Amino acid sequence: MSTKLFGRVVEIVTGPVKMNNTDLDIEFEILFDDDLAPNISTIGVYNLSQTTINQLKRGQKFTISAGYKAEKGIVLSGEIASTSTKRVGTDKLTTIKVLDSVPYKANKTLQRAYKKAIKADALIKDLSKALGLKVAVLKLPTNKLYKKGYSVNGEVLKDIQKIAKECGASCYISRGQTYIRPIKEGDNHKFVLKADTGLIGSPEYFEEERDGKTAKGYKVKSLLQYRMNTASIIKIESAEVKATVRVRKGKHVFKGNSYYTEVEAIL
Repeated sequence: MSTKLFGRVVEIVTGPVKMNNTDLDIEFEILFDDDLAPNISTIGVYNLSQTTINQLKRGQKFTISAGYKAEKGIVLSGEIASTSTKRVGTDKLTTIKVLDSVPYKANKTLQRAYKKAIKADALIKDLSKALGLKVAVLKLPTNKLYKKGYSVNGEVLKDIQKIAKECGASCYISRGQTYIRPIKEGDNHKFVLKADTGLIGSPEYFEEERDGKTAKGYKVKSLLQYRMNTASIIKIESAEVKATVRVRKGKHVFKGNSYYTEVEAIL
């Protein structure tokens, strides 16, 4: 096992508040996937002062970095959706729900007709503007031409996802950024997951039908690894498997002695 995987580090920053796992007992389950629907992650912190609890405000930016003494990275960037505090035995547990999203009008509806021979990228740009959704990356495998035009009558978000899907692209929000790009394209950190870098057990192969196509990949578990997130490109090396995959969903978990990342990744 690499010496880089020793000394667990968790750091939280939100508004004027800074917390870490050296001073406080912290636990979390952070969810991520490759769609635009916001994920709710749950963070628990024990025995905060009332002053600190009062500083946790709804809508406030919330960031968690996690890893090890040798290296760490952002595993969650979003905003506080809610907080609650209760007694657990002799302890006081504050639960913070965090929305992994960016500011935009998620439920906005629209009635709009577009001219003939409009391309998909132009539609997505205009509809994203209507939502107030800033897209960091817009790359379509096929820039579909809508010869008869295009009509929107309902939830704008659904139309953006529909258009992207028709062009073979994935839409998702990750660490405070919005991406629309090819389903197999992602962020290549040149990370090799193997026993020495945290691989737990053996990768589990899967196949499933989705939208008339067969998705193939592996379910993988490792010691907590911030590089494994939505659209991360990773290389798996084990006795049974050698493959390069793209992460489509997963979770980071820290509770008690458990400190791991679990993902589904496609070939």
